[in-house]
Amino acid sequence: MAQHAQHTSEAEEMYLITIARAVEDGRPEPVPVSHAARELDVSGVSANQMIRKLAGRGYVEYEPYQGVTLTESGRVVASSILRRRRLWGVFLSEQLGLTPERADEVACDLEHITPDDVADLLSGYLGDPASGPRGHSIPNGGSDPAPPPTVRLDAVPAGELRSVVSVNLPDELRRFVEMQGVVPGADVEVIGVGGAGDRLVSVGDTTSHFTVDLVSGIVVSAR
Repeated sequence: MAQHAQHTSEAEEMYLITIARAVEDGRPEPVPVSHAARELDVSGVSANQMIRKLAGRGYVEYEPYQGVTLTESGRVVASSILRRRRLWGVFLSEQLGLTPERADEVACDLEHITPDDVADLLSGYLGDPASGPRGHSIPNGGSDPAPPPTVRLDAVPAGELRSVVSVNLPDELRRFVEMQGVVPGADVEVIGVGGAGDRLVSVGDTTSHFTVDLVSGIVVSAR
């Protein structure tokens, strides 16, 4: 069993990573409970019951009519689960040839039963990858500090340099921006902003024009 399995159920972990992924994608906290309900395909009543349970256990802070914020304990659990999911995603896609979508689907089952030491071994075997097969960053092992605040690239004005945190786009579009150098950890500078929200960006020696549907799926550091 995973190291934290005695403390959190699979259902609880799914709520925690759903909130963490929303923040990772640029949604500010508190995250509405309705967002978790929609993503997990459960009723609003069920979502509220689980959120209150998690709040009682110290994993989240719940503000009625506002939403949910992960506590430090909640972030540690969410980071651990997301680390396992994305490591398995890399293994399944690179070693077994599964598509990124299928790899992520299978990894969703493996993430809840993988011990910490096995996750560390898997990371070492894969060469300690920085991102999963769908472009999301892989958290470090251990009790990571709270992640830095993020924004979507479509909120960054011209003349600012930001670090890419994750790329949350359909696979074809993700591969396109990756070919332009936009990958987790890369520094991207916004050179110009168009009237429709499109942006001219520079990564290293590569300058590209990204439409609004592309920049809205690129999450970068807030500062």
